[in-house]
Amino acid sequence: MERPALSLGQRISTVLWFLLGVGFLLSVPILIAFNLWVPLAVLVVAALVALPVAAVWRLLRDRKTGRPFVKRWLAVGVALAFLLTIAAAAPVYYLSALVVSRPLVAPQVTLSNGHKTIIFQGMAHVGSESFYKAVIYDLERALADGYVAYYEGVRPDPAGDAWFSKLMANGGDLNTQYQKLGKVCGLSFQGQYFQLLAQDIREHPERHVAADVSTLDLKREYDRLVASDKAFADKVAKAAEDKKDEAKSADLAGGFLNWSQDGDPKHQALGGILCRGLMDIALAPRANKPGDDLDPLILHYRNRVLVDRILADPRPRIYVNYGFDHFAGMFELLKRADPNWKIVSVKWMRVIESPEELHGQL
Repeated sequence: MERPALSLGQRISTVLWFLLGVGFLLSVPILIAFNLWVPLAVLVVAALVALPVAAVWRLLRDRKTGRPFVKRWLAVGVALAFLLTIAAAAPVYYLSALVVSRPLVAPQVTLSNGHKTIIFQGMAHVGSESFYKAVIYDLERALADGYVAYYEGVRPDPAGDAWFSKLMANGGDLNTQYQKLGKVCGLSFQGQYFQLLAQDIREHPERHVAADVSTLDLKREYDRLVASDKAFADKVAKAAEDKKDEAKSADLAGGFLNWSQDGDPKHQALGGILCRGLMDIALAPRANKPGDDLDPLILHYRNRVLVDRILADPRPRIYVNYGFDHFAGMFELLKRADPNWKIVSVKWMRVIESPEELHGQL
């Protein structure tokens, strides 16, 4: 006996169930990797939510068709379980795809005014090993071509270290925090790769310049800004008050760090995916990116010091290793001093990639 053809509604329903089933099968391993209780909790929530939904459906339609309540409840429960599981795993897949489809990149920009040439290498405190190896390779080649290297890094000063630690790292060590972040993200801390230049620094200290300010310099500029700039003073005062309410956020971040580093390879892999994706979102350059309250101190002041040092240096070739947020301000200050400064070339370098050693652990 020939079976009746499926209606359009039945065909659409079949396709939707197929897609939901595939999404569910792809999402379940992610939830299990977080914790076995997560998918179980999703099933319980789906079953409970399905009860009133199935009851309403029965009142509106199933009484006429005679479909049993239990079958409707099971159908709604399974659909909700599929949807909730997919929704719970979707951020992980999104962040993973984001790092691949919209990678975080740093510029290497060559500038010249006809007399002096600057190569600005945009840096990130935490990034992939391949990024830092490429930076070191280009820097070594530049040194061989007669460039002098300028390095970012706030220099320690006993009179300002404690103040700086409290301002930037809540009393901790900023480099240690970057190292922890790198470990969670499956990335590297920039400091360990610049150790490759240690021998050249010992043999040719004149071509390696710690171009940044000291912690005491920053403290003095901070005090000056607070005394002379009411808007800045109000912002930092409000920020200090807001820090008192950050305990819950700090506890949540601490819990995430502990979870991702508890020795379970699946937790480490998932933590890395989430961390790299969030870094990509947080650090991605945007034209309308809001400024930080401390930009007048951490960004603008240090840009002025950097440009003053560049202009005072008689050497014609300078290779600047600074965070890529500094470039726009540095370039603008250079053009104010000499309108002949122009961008000669730009090369983009990928900062974050998925580390090979974490592949396949889910």
